[in-house]
Amino acid sequence: MLIDPSAPTQRAASPREVFPPWRRAQLEVDRLAREAPPAPRVLRTTGFLEPELAERVTDWFTGRPTAPADAVRRSYRALERETAQLFDVVGRLGVRVRYVRSESDPYGGAAELCAELRERGSMTLRTIASENPHPLLGGEEGGVVDQLRVVHDVFGHAALGVGFDVQSEFGTWLQCRTLFSDDARGAAFCELVGAVTTYVVTGEKPALRADLPPDELLVA
Repeated sequence: MLIDPSAPTQRAASPREVFPPWRRAQLEVDRLAREAPPAPRVLRTTGFLEPELAERVTDWFTGRPTAPADAVRRSYRALERETAQLFDVVGRLGVRVRYVRSESDPYGGAAELCAELRERGSMTLRTIASENPHPLLGGEEGGVVDQLRVVHDVFGHAALGVGFDVQSEFGTWLQCRTLFSDDARGAAFCELVGAVTTYVVTGEKPALRADLPPDELLVA
């Protein structure tokens, strides 16, 4: 997943790049969703992350921890369990994942990633083992962080056929959030929204953290 920090967050923005969606992956999302997500057509054409919300997410992600430690651990345990289950579904779709350790992303953009998944059922992922480990999820190649990123790419970017700009990323969250239980969604938000939005707003890649967002951010 290669984030574009230069992408604007203005109110009227919509996803900057859209590609043919991967229908098989979208059918799995429809089957697995715990509640109805916004229609793919809407997520492909509408910008949902307004500047004020992006700033609030960034202030939270770069601020002091806000949630009790035991609540954070419970949510991350739920995220780990559910990510493993979703990763198994990715495997049943026939997706083959190759992990690489490098300084750069293996794709020049989302179009390449989405096309490879859609046309060949394969993808390359820069593993978390290339980075500092996550404070709760570790840094094992093929572990939960890598699995979550694969789930996000398959059931978010490829299923919808959207890019890596900020509105596309938030659209993939609005779809992927429906795949997680209430127990896991706070941790999923931290991983799939917090770091990405902070990178876009500040222009600097933040360190990974483990926290739960305030309720008003999670339901926004």
